Amino acid sequence: MRRMVRVVTVGVFAMLLSVGLVSPASADVSIRSGKVADLYVRSAQPSIAEMERQYAAFWNPNLPINPKFEVSVNGNNPTVQKNLRNVMATSRTYDFFSIQGRVVGKPVVNGNRMTIRGNGVMAGFPAQSFTYYYVRQGGLWKFDWKANCKASGCNAVTSWGY
Repeated sequence: MRRMVRVVTVGVFAMLLSVGLVSPASADVSIRSGKVADLYVRSAQPSIAEMERQYAAFWNPNLPINPKFEVSVNGNNPTVQKNLRNVMATSRTYDFFSIQGRVVGKPVVNGNRMTIRGNGVMAGFPAQSFTYYYVRQGGLWKFDWKANCKASGCNAVTSWGY
């Protein structure tokens, strides 16, 4: 009997979830909902939610590129800008598939450096795992693309000019 009640309860919750009457405890953030303001993470110890919103904003192809340069290490360097445009060339595809970002575990801060583990999520399922590297400059967490691309390949970009 107890098992039957549990099965019915889970089934009812799943049904309510599917029609949108309840939401999961931690909803993934779609890149389509990313805003320019989400790019600027200033907290000394950022939350998972802040980092997921930053990820969504960064990969949102509808946002301008200049703020994305601002939150990248040496983002004013022409080499960084050229390479970042190359790395982001696939972001229109991300929008088509409505990619979401999910941070797994708390951001790990060590002085002015930070790492996060995450998943790119499609249709609710992890599609790609990644570790992102950050450097804190002027009170702002910036993507360290040199470290990120060394770890993941980034469309074969190898030189970041720093």
